[in-house]
Amino acid sequence: MDSNWKSREDIFNYLEEYSQSTKEQIDNYKMKNTLLKSYVFETFDQSMFESSNVITESMDVQNLFGDTKHSLQQIDEELFILNENDKLIGFIEQINSRFCTLYTTESSKYSDHLATTYVKKSSILDSLWISGKMYDNFLEEITSIHHPERFTKMKFEFNGMFEKNFQIKDEIIEHKVSSVSLVEELGGIVDKLNGVRKYFASFHSVGSLRFPSHVGKGGHDVYQNGKFTNRSDSFSDHRMQLKRIVAIYQNMTERLEQKTWIEVENIKGKDLSLNNSFKASPVTIRFSKPLNSFVFNNFIEYTFPKGREPFKIYGEIKRVSEERVHIYGVDLHLWQNVILDLSTEEFILFLPKGTCGNTIHRLVTNIQRFLDPQIDVFIGDYPYEGILNQVIGGEDY
Repeated sequence: MDSNWKSREDIFNYLEEYSQSTKEQIDNYKMKNTLLKSYVFETFDQSMFESSNVITESMDVQNLFGDTKHSLQQIDEELFILNENDKLIGFIEQINSRFCTLYTTESSKYSDHLATTYVKKSSILDSLWISGKMYDNFLEEITSIHHPERFTKMKFEFNGMFEKNFQIKDEIIEHKVSSVSLVEELGGIVDKLNGVRKYFASFHSVGSLRFPSHVGKGGHDVYQNGKFTNRSDSFSDHRMQLKRIVAIYQNMTERLEQKTWIEVENIKGKDLSLNNSFKASPVTIRFSKPLNSFVFNNFIEYTFPKGREPFKIYGEIKRVSEERVHIYGVDLHLWQNVILDLSTEEFILFLPKGTCGNTIHRLVTNIQRFLDPQIDVFIGDYPYEGILNQVIGGEDY
């Protein structure tokens, strides 16, 4: 990479030319370049979280991405060059006060590890989590705006890892791991997918979806952990679609926060005494069939005592029975409180005011991937999909 960029225009022109060159190599089956990749990170919007103890300085891009190995060179208020030991790695753009993205042409092995490390070591950063349910709405949208003969690519992933006993290291037990990719014309793909799902539930767990380019051939692979890969000839289109997906995601997250945050009101009784009134909509994640008791307890013991990824909730387990527990914990993104009532039939989540709505996306996405692809999700009495339809499709619910 050239490192003599002085302006946003210089950098974006370089990324545009790089994208065009890479697409030519793809079309000619002579790949020399690595693909341009973008990683979206969610941070924190202080204006919405009055109860948070997060310090403003800790949200600064320099503090989030700079460390002993990495340094940032500021180009303008929202764009930075990222270096590792004086080697240019990529560019970080502050999309808005809550989201930022890393653009890089490094190898996937390197850049995936770098993005994961940033999230692991920070209590401020989290990934953008796209569930199979959100992908379904995106798929319906792109089929409605693109020609039916345009192609998309989807990947479906399910890993029944909790069928394995983590307490016994030497035990050999097979568990279900499913990974299927397909390339298909947009015309009729929704009906075909619904047909397949009647027989294979794992097709509800979507790992990635290709969004066709608006300006030419190719498209952008969008992964469930907020990674975007540009397989088009346009960086401008890549950035535009990324920003639109982030805007939809942010809108959805903020709607969920408005509906789910627990607020306490003091109500004066007839005898002038003060009573507490609680306002909130719990998040209910209902399984297509009850979880096996072994799988349920394996998930509990693996996830919460150490706050393990990908769920990232650390908490004390209060056991009601073999098939039901209460968790009083903290989300390791922002270290905010979270309360869970978990059973083999459903998970119920309560978010105190100030806890990030991204917790809901992370749970839904990873429960579909590791426990049950065919879950139903409700925000109070409203289906999660109903809110998605409002945000993505503009439908009233």
